[in-house]
Amino acid sequence: MNPHFASLVFGLATQASAALDGQLPPGAELAGAKDARQLAQALIDTIAAVEEKTRGNLDADEARLIDDALTSLRIRFATGKPA
Repeated sequence: MNPHFASLVFGLATQASAALDGQLPPGAELAGAKDARQLAQALIDTIAAVEEKTRGNLDADEARLIDDALTSLRIRFATGKPA
């Protein structure tokens, strides 16, 4: 697994998870995020875009990593439940 790819996915997923917990990073309002849930959705969408653009070019571990991250974040977003 490419460590840079893993770091990107983990970083985005960690930020999305924090946003789902109601935490906004400093300056998020300046970037257009009005609330934490909106930021979480944008981050989940970003991970999904990375998945789409890298499809067919990932090894099995990378594909599993991004799929697992998206699945867990989407479930949390849909249910509105914290981790």
